[in-house]
Amino acid sequence: MDPLTQETLLLVRRQMACHDWSDAELAELVAPRFGIITGFQQLLDQQEALRRLDLGSLAPAQGVRRSGPDHER
Repeated sequence: MDPLTQETLLLVRRQMACHDWSDAELAELVAPRFGIITGFQQLLDQQEALRRLDLGSLAPAQGVRRSGPDHER
């Protein structure tokens, strides 16, 4: 996957004209400066890594025992 660029987001904005994203909002997605915990590119990279996982090679999740009125048997 190619790194996210502002040019790419500008093209998306043009194609999805119902979304009125400002240039500043698009720039924040490319290079976050105002307190976003995870940058958009990092999120895309994490999703790509998950997509590449062979789920058949992973062990089944272990059940978590829950307590409380909603989980009583």
